[in-house]
Amino acid sequence: MTKMIDCSMGEGGGSIVRISVALAALTNTSLKLKNIRAKRSNPGLRAQHLEAINALQQLSGISVKGARIGSQTVNIEEGYKLKDEALVNIGTAGSISLVSQAVSYYSFIQKRNIQLKIEGGATHGKWAPSLEYLTNVTHVLLKLMNKKIYTEHRKFGFFPKGGAEIIIKYDKNEKPLPLILAEKGELEEVKAYSIASMSLKSRKVAERQLDSFIKNTKPRVEVTPIIKYVTSISPGSGLTIVNQYSNGSRKGNFVPGEKHLSAERVGEICSSKWKKMEKNNGAIDVHATDQLIVPMALINDNSEITVDEISNHTRTNIELIRKFFQKTITIKKETNHYSLAIKDL
Repeated sequence: MTKMIDCSMGEGGGSIVRISVALAALTNTSLKLKNIRAKRSNPGLRAQHLEAINALQQLSGISVKGARIGSQTVNIEEGYKLKDEALVNIGTAGSISLVSQAVSYYSFIQKRNIQLKIEGGATHGKWAPSLEYLTNVTHVLLKLMNKKIYTEHRKFGFFPKGGAEIIIKYDKNEKPLPLILAEKGELEEVKAYSIASMSLKSRKVAERQLDSFIKNTKPRVEVTPIIKYVTSISPGSGLTIVNQYSNGSRKGNFVPGEKHLSAERVGEICSSKWKKMEKNNGAIDVHATDQLIVPMALINDNSEITVDEISNHTRTNIELIRKFFQKTITIKKETNHYSLAIKDL
C-alpha cells in the first residue's frame, strides 16, 4: 500500500521531503509525495532536496519517479539493492548539511557502515546549520545514542557558487541507545569557529567576527578560538559557537557572513543568539531538536530531553513521524524551556 504525504503540511519545507524519503527507504514503504514546498516562492524540489533523494536511492535501491528541479510530486517504490557508498553532486550553493541529514536518518539504525561523498554545495549558508555545527553539536549528540559519524572536510563552499567537497562516514549502530538529557548542566567551555575564505584574510574578517562576538557576549567562561581561512571559489564567511556542558550536552548557533553585513555585525548577531540560547534551560537548542526528533523515534525505547524551543519545524517533524510510527510524543511547557518525550505505544 502506498503512503501519501501532503508536503504542504505544517511549515511545508524541504525537511518533509528529506525525512519522508529517508523513512520510506529505511522501512521499505512505497510513498507518494505531493505539494512539495507548495507554500514557497520557488515551489518544488531544489538541488539539495534532489541530491538527498539521489543519495538515498543509491544506498537503498528505491525506485524514484518524478524527481527533478521544480517537481511538486514524487513517487517512491521500495527497493532492496543496497549499496554502502553514495556520491552526489549538488552543483550549486545548496546545503551539504541538509543533504547529509537525510542520510543520517537512513543510516541511524543500519547494521552496516555507510559512506556519503558530497561534491559541490555550501558548507556555510543561510537557513541551514554550518559544517562546524553539524560535526560539533549534532554528531556529538548522536554519539550519545551510540551513532558515530565522522566527517572529512576536503573543500569549503559559500554562496553563490558552492564548490564544497566532504566525505561523511556513518558507522553501523547495532545497539542504538535512547537519548536522555533532562538537564543542561554547567557551562564548561565555549568554542568559537570563525571561518572565512582566503580572499578575506587581508581584511581579517575571521578575527573581526570572533572579536565582536566576545566583546558583545562576555561569557563567564573562556572562549576557545578556532580561526581558519580556507580556499573557496566564492568569498564568504561564517561564525559558529558551540557550548559544552557538564552533562555531555552541546548547544550552538551559527551566523553566515553576507554582503550587506560587516564582520562586526556577524559577531553581534551571533552574540544575541547566544545570549537567548544560554538564557534558556533546555539541554538541547532549537536547531538540534529538529535533527534529533527522528533518531529518537527510531529507537524501541523511551527518550526524554529538555529543549529551548519547539519550532514549527519540530512540530511538523513530529506530525510526520506519527504517519510512519506508532509513538506517543508529549511536549510540556516549563518555565523557560520545554520537556519532550517519545515513547512506544
